[in-house]
Amino acid sequence: MSHPIMVTVNDVRDFLAQNAQGVLVDVLPSDHYSRHHIPGSAQACVFETAFLDHMASVAPDRAAPVLVYGAGNSLDAAVAAAKLLGAGYRDVRVFAGGVDGWRAAGQALEGSAPDMAEPDSAALTPRFPRYTLLPAESVIRWMGRNDRHTHWGMVELLSGELRFENGSGAGFLTVDMTSLTNGDLAGTPMQAVLLSHLGSEDFFHTARFHEARMRIMELRPLPGELPGGPNAHLKGLAGIRGHEQPVEADVHLRDALDEKDGNRLILSGHISLDRTLWGVLYGSARYFRHLGTHQVDDMISLDARLFFRPA
Repeated sequence: MSHPIMVTVNDVRDFLAQNAQGVLVDVLPSDHYSRHHIPGSAQACVFETAFLDHMASVAPDRAAPVLVYGAGNSLDAAVAAAKLLGAGYRDVRVFAGGVDGWRAAGQALEGSAPDMAEPDSAALTPRFPRYTLLPAESVIRWMGRNDRHTHWGMVELLSGELRFENGSGAGFLTVDMTSLTNGDLAGTPMQAVLLSHLGSEDFFHTARFHEARMRIMELRPLPGELPGGPNAHLKGLAGIRGHEQPVEADVHLRDALDEKDGNRLILSGHISLDRTLWGVLYGSARYFRHLGTHQVDDMISLDARLFFRPA
């Protein structure tokens, strides 16, 4: 069989009763399955690279009928079916309606929260009014460039907080500027040279300015957001080397409900900063002539993934 069989709610209801060797499989993540799934179904997440390995345990007989379903109005079950057919499963069936279609047809679900309908993406307004940063789990990666090289590394966070009221957020982040690391020159003598230069008066003058601070003035829902993309707009004031300058960025804010992240808020996003606005002028062609190999791009890129817990 080169194509899966598309089935209805009634076919799903009768599947296990009429196919003694058949296997009904929920292809969504385990945390979603634990909250609600069609009675009698096993679970193997199609988004995991080990999906076919899991299926070998769930449905070891590749000649037996396998019926897969996912969320509904989603490609998850179709992708699972294609993978199964490619792996040699001979009787693959797809219930495209998925969990949503099963519920809409008045059929009961099993799990810890069978009646809970989940949105496609987490709502911007979190479940708690105040959150505290988890510095050890949060990450900020920096990247700087010149004509010959791209240098990158990390910088550690010290503290942070987010507060929410009436659909809008505010708060702060504090960064340890003395913690700057470099990854691209690891294992070479130039790594220490670069880090020393970044900490000097030419760049961030960390002996005097130990910390940088972001005052988050506003964190609001982003109108017309696309699934999987940024869902909030951040406005703030970044304090670097004793100067404050306004910054803005579209970010992704997620109220975690899964087993891995638990009861947390995750803020992630990318921002580009023109370092010269904070007095970091070294190597800038805007301010110096005849730089030669000492020219450095004005823009610094930051990628952040920040974890918060309810305060």
